[in-house]
This record gives sequence, C-alpha cells and structure tokens, in this order.
Amino acid sequence: MFKRSTNQKKKPVSGSVPLRDKSGMIPSVISQDMHVLGNVVSDGLLDIDGKIDGNIRCRVATIRPNGKVRGDVLADTIHIHGQIEGLIKARSVLLYAGSRVQGTIMHESISVEDGALVDGKFKRTDKVFGDDDSALPPVAASQVDDAFFDNDNQEPISAEEMKILENLRLIS
Repeated sequence: MFKRSTNQKKKPVSGSVPLRDKSGMIPSVISQDMHVLGNVVSDGLLDIDGKIDGNIRCRVATIRPNGKVRGDVLADTIHIHGQIEGLIKARSVLLYAGSRVQGTIMHESISVEDGALVDGKFKRTDKVFGDDDSALPPVAASQVDDAFFDNDNQEPISAEEMKILENLRLIS
C-alpha cells in the first residue's frame, strides 16, 4: 500500500549533480570573486564570471555578464554576455544584449543581439583554424619559439611538452 514504485527513477538532490554540457563535460569556472593574472588554457569548456588579464584558449568559452577579459580569446565557440578587450578568434561567436567587445573579431559565423556593443571590426574568414576538423589547430614543432626552451642538452622534446609550450604561448 505505501510501497514506492520501483519503476520510478530516483531524482538527484538539487546541487549534487554538476552542470554538464551535451557532450557530458563539466566546465571550468572562473567565479565572480576571482581575478586571474595570466593565460588560461583548457581542452574543454570555460565559464567566466570573474576577471582575466591574459589570453584564453579553450574549446567553448562563455563570458557571463560580470565576466571581463583583457586579452586574446581563441575558441571554437564563444558566448559573450560580458566584456572582452582584445582579439577574438573563433568559428562561432555569439554576442548577447549587454555585451561589450573592444577589438577585432575573426569568425566563420557570428550572431549579434540588439544591445550588444562592438568597438572594433569584424573579420569574416572561411576557415579560422585551417583545414583540419579539430576545434583548435594542432601544435607543430616549427610553430614553437626556441625562446621557450631552456634545453642546454639539446635533447628532443616530446609532443606533449610541445603542446604545453604552445599552450603557454597561446596566440601569436
């Protein structure tokens, strides 16, 4: 009589399940009270509600209404509700009402809502990242400056080390 049906799925307690995108990835969050001085590199999603003074490289970036970025942003998709000062290079750029961008926006597709402010220029390109199908271009050995190496032994550098060094350099 008072037995719960076993066909019903148990609902998760609110707050116990982290927010995920449709691919199942959990975003990295820069909260409103956080100020980052330096570059931010991620292979996934980045949710910015705080302030970043440096370059950003990720697959998907969301700049929330309180979010402010002073630096270049390289992403596959970028959603802008807040402020960016610098170069934006992305396949898909979405500017929402209340957003402010100062700088150049290089894009394959762009959407601008009424109320968005852009002080700069738009540069439409057919292929922001080149011929490959990946979101961000792969790192080639010839792309990394020798200035980043402190390699007195002249030992070969692994592909993983090359990727880390390229991510540190971010956008040239």
